[in-house]
Formats: sequence, structure tokens, C-alpha cells
Amino acid sequence: MILGFAVMAILALMACALLYAAENKAKALSNELFKERAISSTLRNEKHHEWERAEVLQGEVYALKQDIADLKTKPEQEFKQLQEEQQDELGFGQHVKWRSTKKPTSQTYRLHFDIEPNGQRILEELTARFKRNVFTDDERETCRRIGRAEVVDFIISRINTANDPRYTEQLELAHMEQNDE
Repeated sequence: MILGFAVMAILALMACALLYAAENKAKALSNELFKERAISSTLRNEKHHEWERAEVLQGEVYALKQDIADLKTKPEQEFKQLQEEQQDELGFGQHVKWRSTKKPTSQTYRLHFDIEPNGQRILEELTARFKRNVFTDDERETCRRIGRAEVVDFIISRINTANDPRYTEQLELAHMEQNDE
């Protein structure tokens, strides 16, 4: 009988331990659920704020697109007006003021036509315009086209010189001074 009470006491102790463990697990799951709900609520709020910001930004994008469309139509008119004003002021032809500067090096050509995006676009236009088929049935026209293509070839040659790993600007400047170019 004592043995029976001992077994019953051990079983009761085990049941209590199991109940305690189950209760702790339930509390842990409850806390985890509470944390997930809090995170979900926070994420919902952030999502709502992001939607509001997206709507504001969408309105700004629409306004900027309108501005861009307006600006695209404006330059042609303004450029024509500027040309007319300049012709009225100057009379006729192009008047350019020349400044005395040092001669450009191959590095200068590289910086302006190879690295700078606007220079790349200019070189592409010059190449497309003046490097097309130079040979025609008319000998004089062929010579004229070869002469025009020579300018583009010169620019490309200077760029290639600057891109050579052995090139130094100081060496070219020394050569230019020596030859008085």
C-alpha cells in the first residue's frame, strides 16, 4: 500500500510537471502570438504610410511629367527666338571671339570627346555625318568628302593616342614645345 501511495505521488508529481510545462508553453505561444500581432499591426501602419507616400510621389511624378512635356515644346521656340535676336544684334553671320590659349593635347581630346557624354554625342554625330561613304562618281566631291572625314579621323587619332598606356601629357607638351607646334 505504501508502494501504491508512492507510485500515486510520483504520478501526481509527473502530472503536475506536465501541466506546468504545458502552461509555460501556452504562455510562450501566447506571448509569441502577441508579438506577431504587434509586428503585424506595425507593418500594417508602415504599409499604410508607404501607400500615402507613394500617392504623394505619384502626384509629384505626374506634375514633373507635365513640366517635362512643357519644357520639351519650349526649347525649339526659344532657340529660334534666340537666333533671331542674335541675328538682329549682330547683323549677319557668326561672330566668335577667340581667346589665346595653350594648344590642346591628346588628353584634352580624350576628356572632351571620349569621357564627357556630350562630347561623345558630338563625336558620334560628326562621325555619322562626315564619315559616311566618301566615294562618288564625281572626283571633286570624293576629294571634298575625304577632306571632311580627315577631321573626324584626326580627333579619333588624338583620342587613341591619349588612351595608349605609354602616353603622358608631359611628354606630349615637351614634344610640342620642341617642335613649336
